[in-house]
Amino acid sequence: GFSYLCTYKKTNQIYVYSKYIGILNDKKITIYNSYGEKASEIPVDINNAIFNSSNKYLAIAENGGKNLYLILDNTYLWSGTMEGSIEQIHVNQNGYISVVTTDATYKSIVTVYDSGGKELIKKFLSSTRVIDVSMSKDNKYLAIAELDTSGTLVQSKIEIISIDNAINETDNSVIYSYNADRGALLTKIKYQDKNRLMCMYDNQIQVISEELQRQEIFNFHNATYVSINLNNNFIYVTEESNGLFKSNSKINICNYQGNLVSSYSIEAVAKEVSSCDNVIAVNVGMETYFINDLGLLIKKVTSKQEITNILFSGSLATILYKDRVEIINL
Repeated sequence: GFSYLCTYKKTNQIYVYSKYIGILNDKKITIYNSYGEKASEIPVDINNAIFNSSNKYLAIAENGGKNLYLILDNTYLWSGTMEGSIEQIHVNQNGYISVVTTDATYKSIVTVYDSGGKELIKKFLSSTRVIDVSMSKDNKYLAIAELDTSGTLVQSKIEIISIDNAINETDNSVIYSYNADRGALLTKIKYQDKNRLMCMYDNQIQVISEELQRQEIFNFHNATYVSINLNNNFIYVTEESNGLFKSNSKINICNYQGNLVSSYSIEAVAKEVSSCDNVIAVNVGMETYFINDLGLLIKKVTSKQEITNILFSGSLATILYKDRVEIINL
């Protein structure tokens, strides 16, 4: 890794995707390559951004606003103005975007666009709020995680929609629907390889196979961190006592069947853990460990000052400090 000292202001919003770093400020996004060289500058009518990326695509929208942009590598592709206010955006590896909006009539509206900005489908939800959405890697399925808070206990629901059926407006566009146990809180869903849908609740992980079979694969009791945000696996972190005042952090990597694939132990307490593609980052204060999903160390970065934030993709990471940004090629 090497340090790239940019004029890092608190007003900057920084995002890392593919092999690029995007810095949003003064209604433009400046895109830098992995060497810290300016690759392009794209005007965007956005003040407070929400970002989402997959593969080489970066989607940006105004949080609570109407404007949406799609960028491929460092090139502007298309932009749109939504009706209602934008709450979430999700882009898949082929540039298909799902936008979650809300308006005076509906709690949530989910609109799907192809990579060229053509609207494909629109789904209106009047009684439930969208928690998360995910689109399969082959663009065939859209999964929606919903929450109904009107009763005494919350009701989580998952729906899987066939994009083709919805475009052709056939009655059977919803090919799967599941109401979770009352009180079970659904927090995130993610399509992984082979159209497996990983579903994370507040206390367990379930997987819905391409054959639409649902299976509970993991219950977490003493995990300090759990994530399904990888291409093929999920992770959970446990703290293990190592003598009187010492603790180890153990990163456990499991497959979609819930079986432990590998683990990695660090002789420190993990302050922050995050994952993306096939990379896991563990911040222990003055050190950051980047581990792949096979449990192997990719890189260990030692810092001289406290880390503010870590942003990374599958191939590039930035470590943010108070006054500088360090770029690390993974």
